[in-house]
Amino acid sequence: MDGTEQAETKRDRVRRLLLTPMAQLGFRFPKGISAEEGQRKLDRIADDLAYMAEDRLRERMLPTLRTKGQGSARNFWPDHATFIAYAQIAQPRPLSEMPGIASWFGSVAGQQALDGGRLVAEFRFWQEKNRPPQGEAEKRRVAAQGLEDESRAMRIRERLGHNLAVDAIDRGWLVEFNACEARAMALVDARRGAVA
Repeated sequence: MDGTEQAETKRDRVRRLLLTPMAQLGFRFPKGISAEEGQRKLDRIADDLAYMAEDRLRERMLPTLRTKGQGSARNFWPDHATFIAYAQIAQPRPLSEMPGIASWFGSVAGQQALDGGRLVAEFRFWQEKNRPPQGEAEKRRVAAQGLEDESRAMRIRERLGHNLAVDAIDRGWLVEFNACEARAMALVDARRGAVA
């Protein structure tokens, strides 16, 4: 670089690989949407997809979304929700980048999940549903799963601690459990560090 060039931002990368090619295909906003409002909508989409890898934008999102135009001519930009839904299929957004998850696990709710032995179960629920458990039935199901998982992890750890045989399935399960627990604890601990 000669000093006048700037590094491409993540937003610019989404524009280059997805939004500009779609615009070149003829995608546009309906007449009632001003150029400024349209730009804000596209910027929001670009920001929300900025986590995606180049190949996912180019090879998965563009071919999929080019057929999702709205209006009678099918050439109006798809809704924001359509972009987000297909992005989750093409490359799920990491939980650490999801709005709300850090504040949720860093809140009293995250501490209660930790104290109640359901931290990993709630973290996995977030991974699957992109939200915390809601309603009494979901909360009971997650709590029961949390107790079952904590008990299984403790049994496997005890066997390993006593150098007893542990089958490959249980070892693999514990590795995954430990990884989820570490990621969830990092979110809880990040909040603790922020308030310390």
